[in-house]
Amino acid sequence: MHIPRIVIAGTHSSVGKTTIATGLMAALKLRGRSVQGYKVGPDYIDPSYHTAATGQPSRNLDRWLLGSYLNSVFSQSAEGNWAVIEGVMGMFDGMSGTSGFGSTADIAKELQAPVILIVDASSMARSAAALIHGFKTFDPDVNLAGVIFNRVKSAMQEKMLEEAVRELDVEVVGNIPREVNLQLSERHLGLIPVGEQLLEKGYLHDLTDLVSRHVDLEKVERIMEQAPAYAAPESKLWPSTKPPESMKKKLRIGIAWDEAFLFYYHDALNLAGTKGLELIPFSPLHDRELPPALDGLWLGGGFPELHLDKLAENQNIMESIRQFARSEKPIYAECGGYMYLGEAITDFNSHSYPVTGLIPMTAEMTSRLQNMGYRQGIFQTTNFLGPKGTVVHGHEFHYSQVTYKNNPPYAYQLFRGDTPDRLEGYACHNVVASYLHLHFSGYPELLEHWAASQSGGSGS
Repeated sequence: MHIPRIVIAGTHSSVGKTTIATGLMAALKLRGRSVQGYKVGPDYIDPSYHTAATGQPSRNLDRWLLGSYLNSVFSQSAEGNWAVIEGVMGMFDGMSGTSGFGSTADIAKELQAPVILIVDASSMARSAAALIHGFKTFDPDVNLAGVIFNRVKSAMQEKMLEEAVRELDVEVVGNIPREVNLQLSERHLGLIPVGEQLLEKGYLHDLTDLVSRHVDLEKVERIMEQAPAYAAPESKLWPSTKPPESMKKKLRIGIAWDEAFLFYYHDALNLAGTKGLELIPFSPLHDRELPPALDGLWLGGGFPELHLDKLAENQNIMESIRQFARSEKPIYAECGGYMYLGEAITDFNSHSYPVTGLIPMTAEMTSRLQNMGYRQGIFQTTNFLGPKGTVVHGHEFHYSQVTYKNNPPYAYQLFRGDTPDRLEGYACHNVVASYLHLHFSGYPELLEHWAASQSGGSGS
């Protein structure tokens, strides 16, 4: 399979990967290419910028979350497109300091994709050559094909940088000047997602123009075209044929989707439709009641802490959710959705707001990051997603903590690597909720179990 592709890597975090990758996607699209964006790692926010630039939902490529399904996600979504893959952190930063598992370099090797390295050129000249030489030779199996210098201060510095790397077998494909006004806005969880706050008027146009003027797009396309043929796996994660007859009556699953709840992996949404789950969007912020005839609810993560006044005011939708819960039909929630199912959420200013009250706990925002990283989870009880003892890989990242009045029926035993971490989440009756983010494309059997547990259901 011929897939023109490139990985945009960085020497470290905050080097400008998202800004440049987004601009590059938009510039290639302007040249008439059908561009598919990707993000290495468990990120919900950066992909929203890719989607705005390309017009196609961006995909995540994460070894831990997707496991053996990673190549299926890539091959099925990249077919017929030009693939631009934004890396994570520094190029060799992975789950450990030794193997580099899950790093940008690891994914580049797995996909046999050439790499363009972003280098922050602030206050550097010939030293940049030593830096690039190290990245080029550290792992000979990584095809480091080009470099883009970012935050270049002057034409003189640009000339010195190009002279410095001339002796290396790495092509300079761009020199981007310092443009403070093109920095993307950030807050406590990182960049502000496009789905919540649209890009400022003209931003994407200006970014596309900047990249088009300062990156040699013909060189970039040549590097992408030189990627070797991609050996796609025979098995497909999403069937290309219509669902079988037994799935004609799909389960209607209400999915929370608005400015407060927007953290979902698009591949998982695609997959749900092939497993007998029809996703029906609703807004806890704006809707007065749930859509009719639902068979289940799915509340993802997001930023409920920034919309607590409106969430608390909307008593109608919360009562509708409470009435639905009494039907004993499944409710699945992650992180922000998990907090929303509690009794109250306290914001950063110590103001408390009542929420749905389905779980006997309260949540409180904190000034410090409480938990971040990959986790292995083991179901502590049989539920609609799987039997007791089911093992899953997930990720957590939150500036909040929850407090229970009594020990709850926990959803998971979590592990950091091989070390038991803590009991976490809530699984009781029809509710499974946790801080743990799952990528269902890595565990399609969970959605299959959900559908099978309600076979014959047709809404209420």
